[in-house]
Amino acid sequence: MTSPIPTWWVIYRELNPAEMQVEAVEPAPTDADAQDARCAEFVAAGQHAYVITAPDADAASDIALRVWAEELVASPARLAAANAHIAANHRTN
Repeated sequence: MTSPIPTWWVIYRELNPAEMQVEAVEPAPTDADAQDARCAEFVAAGQHAYVITAPDADAASDIALRVWAEELVASPARLAAANAHIAANHRTN
């Protein structure tokens, strides 16, 4: 039985420790071979993907951004790296 709410792959790249950029949102492949091939493409391109169940691509993108931010602040090492990056690269006057 399929879910009435579609599943999306939110493809993103981490630009630096403090920033991510959604590059695409696409319907998740239903075939295992297609999933494996697409995952290999992500790795080769230096991308990552979240698998999100959401009513539409915009909602899936919003959820992925929120999940990424929550993972960032939940990891002391990632948060420290992000803070160090911001301190070194974004001076305020």
